[in-house]
Amino acid sequence: MNRKLSAVFYAINGTGMGHISRLNNIAEDMSWLCQHLDIEPRFEFLTTSDAPFVVTQFPTFKLPSKTTIKALGLPMKSTTAHIKTQIVTFLNGKAPDGLILDTNPKGSYQEFPFLRSLAKRTVFIDRARKPESITRQVKNSISLFDRVIVPETEETGASYPFHPNISYAGKIHGFKPENALSRDEVRTMFGVNQHEQLIYLSSGGGGDTNSEAYLQKWLDAIGEVIPHARVIVGYGPLYKGAIHYANRQVIPCTGTRVNQYFAGVDLAISAAGYNSVEELQAAKVPSLFYGLEKGFDDQFDRIRLLQDKGLCTLGNIEAPQESLQRALARLSVVQTALKPQPYSHGSAIAAGQLLETLLTTKTFMLPTTAIARAVGTLQSIRSKKMQSLFDQHQAA
Repeated sequence: MNRKLSAVFYAINGTGMGHISRLNNIAEDMSWLCQHLDIEPRFEFLTTSDAPFVVTQFPTFKLPSKTTIKALGLPMKSTTAHIKTQIVTFLNGKAPDGLILDTNPKGSYQEFPFLRSLAKRTVFIDRARKPESITRQVKNSISLFDRVIVPETEETGASYPFHPNISYAGKIHGFKPENALSRDEVRTMFGVNQHEQLIYLSSGGGGDTNSEAYLQKWLDAIGEVIPHARVIVGYGPLYKGAIHYANRQVIPCTGTRVNQYFAGVDLAISAAGYNSVEELQAAKVPSLFYGLEKGFDDQFDRIRLLQDKGLCTLGNIEAPQESLQRALARLSVVQTALKPQPYSHGSAIAAGQLLETLLTTKTFMLPTTAIARAVGTLQSIRSKKMQSLFDQHQAA
C-alpha cells in the first residue's frame, strides 16, 4: 500500500475505562475500513489509563494518571509539567494526520491548546455528561477541535450544538457480534447445562475502590435467591480486590474481552457505566443496573431512562436481594422490550466520520461515497451475525 493514514488516539482515564475502550472500538473499526479501502492504517495510542492492555491491535504509550501520581506521593505540579513536555515531544515527532480525544477536551494536564497544531486534524468524541460539568472553559476547549463526534442520535441532542462541525454516530460500544460466541458455545465452554441460569456480574472496569464490596453483596444475593445459578464475574482490568476462586458458583473472568460471552447470558447485574450499559443493551441481555456516583457521568439518570422504556431493571446496591427478585420477575418483560431494539453501529459510523475528516488533508482523498459503502459493508456483516446470535438464543 502506498496510501497511509496516521492517527494518535489520546485516551485519558484514571479509575475508569470508558475513554480508552470507546476510542479503541472506533480505532479497530477505522483500521478495518482503511484496509477495506486499500489504505495502510498507522494508529497509535497515548493514554493515562491504568489498563493500557485494553488496546491490543495498536502500539500503546502509557502515561501516569493523576490517580497514580497522587498514590505515589509525587509533586503534582512538577510531575505534570514533565509529562506535558513528553506529550508534546511525542506528538511533534509523529506529526499525525489526526489527534483524537474523548470526554476531556482540555487534555489530562490542560495541554490540548499546545497539541492542536502538532496534528493536521483534531477530533473530539463528546459523550453525554452531567450538565454541571459543561463549563465555559470546557466549551471553549471544544471549540478548538476541527470536528466533534457525538455517540448519540441527533434526536437526543448534544452537549455542544454550537460547534460548526458536529456529527452524530449513535451509541458506541464494544459488543461486536463477529467476535461473540453463541449461547451453546458459551455454556459448553463453562460447563453450564441448559437447565442452569447463567448470570453475568460486574462492577464496571473494577477501578472503583468499593468494587470488591459491591461484587460480594451481589454474590451473596445470588446465592440466596438463585443458589443453583452460575455466575460469570467480570472483575475488570482495574480490579485489585480478592477474586472468588473458591466459590463454586463463580466463573472468574479477569480479561478485557468478557463481552464475547454475552450471547450465552440469561441475566446481567452491572454498574451503569456508559460502556457496560451500551454493550449489554447491544447484546440484548436483560440487565439489572445499579448506579454509582461518578464525576462526569450520571449513571442513575441513564438507568431511569432505560427502565422507563422497559429495557432494564433499576437495582439498589443497598438492597441486592430485593433488586434481584424484582429483576427476575421482570425478566420476560425486559426480554420482550429488548427484542425489537436495533443494534447500534456507532463505532463503525464514528470511524467513517473520523476517516472523512482525516482524509481531507491527504492527496489521495476518497469520495465520501466510497467510505459510506465500506461502513455499510461492515454494518451488514455485523447485522447478519447479530441476527444469527439472537436466533440461536431464542431457539434455546
